[in-house]
Amino acid sequence: MKNTIVSILLLFAVFSFSSCEKEDPKPDYYYSFKVNGVQKEFRINSEAGITFLEDGPNRFTLFNMVTGKELSKNAVIMSFRNTEQIELGLRYIMQNPIMVNGSLVPSLALIYFDENGKEFGATLLQSENPGALDDSSFKITEFTTEGSVGEFEGVIFDLSDTGPLDQRTQVLITEGKFFLPNFISNL
Repeated sequence: MKNTIVSILLLFAVFSFSSCEKEDPKPDYYYSFKVNGVQKEFRINSEAGITFLEDGPNRFTLFNMVTGKELSKNAVIMSFRNTEQIELGLRYIMQNPIMVNGSLVPSLALIYFDENGKEFGATLLQSENPGALDDSSFKITEFTTEGSVGEFEGVIFDLSDTGPLDQRTQVLITEGKFFLPNFISNL
């Protein structure tokens, strides 16, 4: 009888531990890129993801690539406005403007916070700002129930620089990659 109870408890323990091992692991969400040739790689925190918002004909996509406890360090934020669904594999370019409330604006803005929290960005439409070299782009290469995989890049500038636009120091974001969870909302 004692052996039977011990056997049952051992079987229960084995089934308990084996069922824990069979849980689906959380995907390994990340973002990585180079800043002026220096590689940066991060695992996301719970605040990160891609939010797809639809409000009638207008669509807004927010890429929130953050890590750690300080959201304004080692972070990349991109916002994209368009009127059609995002197509897989199509590169979306900042300098393809969109009309918003009667004004021509960039369809994409990219903001980067370095490890010290210094803010850089590509936010200016070149056709409306002579001398501006701001630029950025992204594409989504895979869209699954777990998240989106994609690429991004940019020519960004210190957002506190108030000097002439054509004399600002460029910072290059290259080889950007991400795998982020998706959040979809209809307003």
